[in-house]
Amino acid sequence: MGKPQGGMGKKDVIRVILVDDIPEAREGLRKLLAFEPDIEVVGSGSTGREGLDLAIRTQPDIILMDINMPDMDGINATEQISKAVPTAAVVMMSVHKDSAYLRRAMLAGARDFLEKPISGEELYSTIRKVYQLNANVREQYRQGATSASPERTKATTSGALGSKRAGHIIAVYSPQGGVGKTTLATNVAAGLMREDTRVLLIDCDLEFGDLAVFLYLQSNLSVVDLGKAVEELDPDLIENVLMTHASGLRVLLGPARLDDVDETNLLTPEVFEQIVQHLAANFDFTILDMRVRLDRLAARLFNLADRILLVGTPTLPTVKSCRQVLEVLDGEFGPEKTIFVMNRVTDPREKIGLPLEDIERSLKRQIEARIPLDEKTMTSAVNQGVPVVAKGRGKSPAKEIIDLAELVRRSVQGDESTPMQSSAAGKQERSRFGRRSGG
Repeated sequence: MGKPQGGMGKKDVIRVILVDDIPEAREGLRKLLAFEPDIEVVGSGSTGREGLDLAIRTQPDIILMDINMPDMDGINATEQISKAVPTAAVVMMSVHKDSAYLRRAMLAGARDFLEKPISGEELYSTIRKVYQLNANVREQYRQGATSASPERTKATTSGALGSKRAGHIIAVYSPQGGVGKTTLATNVAAGLMREDTRVLLIDCDLEFGDLAVFLYLQSNLSVVDLGKAVEELDPDLIENVLMTHASGLRVLLGPARLDDVDETNLLTPEVFEQIVQHLAANFDFTILDMRVRLDRLAARLFNLADRILLVGTPTLPTVKSCRQVLEVLDGEFGPEKTIFVMNRVTDPREKIGLPLEDIERSLKRQIEARIPLDEKTMTSAVNQGVPVVAKGRGKSPAKEIIDLAELVRRSVQGDESTPMQSSAAGKQERSRFGRRSGG
């Protein structure tokens, strides 16, 4: 039998509703949860529409939602629940293990994913974990997320957003998808965090950003909301839009849906750059999770950054692309601005992938950080919405990522000018990036 975990008071009872079109499945879940004194089932439904109605009526903490159901499936129901009852966290259930289902569920707003059949211990731990991760959302809405209460205003103006910080900007970029760039950006950001160091992570992919999925964050607010008020970015608005991960990392999410980026090109490269500059002034490090395209937005963000982490893997196509990017970056900014990172490195004895020494000779460039391949550890961390550096810091690959974070920290220490000062001096957009269509 599961036991209540730390982080919840003695009187906390997690209110749950069950949504599954199979009566036996609902009854099985109900029986499992009946043993837990800190979990109460407050309703059940057989379709997504019933689940939506129940969520609005009962205002639960957690919704266990099946994906495939008649009338309205779990994906559509989750999207509507996220808007109608933002304090409720959806845990999706399915017999399918396909990663496409996981991605669709997370993009719809789900906070976790359980594969059927579900064991009791897995069910209990997931409910309690998601309840704790969603605590900041519940508190935000208790205080009134869209209004500036006296307590909230005091916390905002006296906190980090009310004082200038070091303002270092680090762009994490790869010319190819699927190399683990977002995972690395997330973990470097977490690795830079200290008690006296404030770190912001920004999703710079306006169409297909994955930070919300990787960190299990859910919000109806995003960079789009800052773009609408770019001329008056007051601390209260910023505080409402930025998400806080359970680790304390602050995150600016990209648009949750493609139609959130309106037809008037609200988030132009110039507007996005202005947002980054404004936010970075309030943080010691701002990590930019870049998209693949080399366009006007990339040009402005590269120009703004103190350092660029160029992420590759030991494969021929990626190395070829990295060569082309290094030629441009070194020509525009000098080699000292780019830190070349090789991700998913295997033991040389396994003879998988190109030898790193051959890559260095070919590119005439030192690989400054080598992150070992450990799919099991990385996948487990992503599925839990927790950076891998948050646990097992002394073991690979967390150890190497923390070393990379410290390399980044050392590389910018002693810089006399901040990105904001450089921008104020009138640095111009680099034309070589502007040859492709703008974003």
